[in-house]
Amino acid sequence: MSKFSISNPFFVIVVCLAISILGVVAVMSMPVDLFPAINLPQVIVATFYNGMPPQDVETDITYPLERFFTMAGGVDHSESRSMLGVSMIRVFFQPGTNADADVTALSNLALADLKRLPPGTLPPVVLKSDASTLPVCLVGVSGTGFTEAQLHDFAQIPVRNQISVIKGAEIPPPFGGKYRQIMAYVDPYKLASRQLSPMDVVNAINDSNLILPRATSKWGRSITTCIPTALWTP
Repeated sequence: MSKFSISNPFFVIVVCLAISILGVVAVMSMPVDLFPAINLPQVIVATFYNGMPPQDVETDITYPLERFFTMAGGVDHSESRSMLGVSMIRVFFQPGTNADADVTALSNLALADLKRLPPGTLPPVVLKSDASTLPVCLVGVSGTGFTEAQLHDFAQIPVRNQISVIKGAEIPPPFGGKYRQIMAYVDPYKLASRQLSPMDVVNAINDSNLILPRATSKWGRSITTCIPTALWTP
């Protein structure tokens, strides 16, 4: 090879120049993406039961769903996290599987297992997760004199709505703080005497929890703006 290069110097120079030009053209035409498509399918299943302690969420919701998801094809492994009223399960599939088909399979399994979950459990939310769903910015909310529930409401409504209108941004869920909730303590003997169950109390509270739309009403010469609020009547 060295003898051939010494004998044909111009040919070697031309080949090196061609390789250099092709390399520059390839680099300039190479597509660049901040979040390239990576075929490592992951599916997130979120199930909600307001007010349920994390221990009960793990036992009554997370474990049954994880066992049921093993029936899906191509599952590599799964990870779960149980929080107050929320069960988060991330299912990892084998590389190369179809992400849309994985979402459909887990959605069908989650709905089929819903009847075995505690009564009152909301239908699971099944989302596809990839490189484009990773967070690129974290917004912290703090304030002096505000409770954790007030800060959570502020992040849930004004801040979240302002971020969601940005082009290309998804609606971010707030984490942390405390949810507005009502703790109802019932007497099982009094309920039994009236042939009622705890779920009857839960349904009565949910039916009485009203979210009123914003409106403007005119009273005489004054105009009053009604702000949306949640009403609860015992």
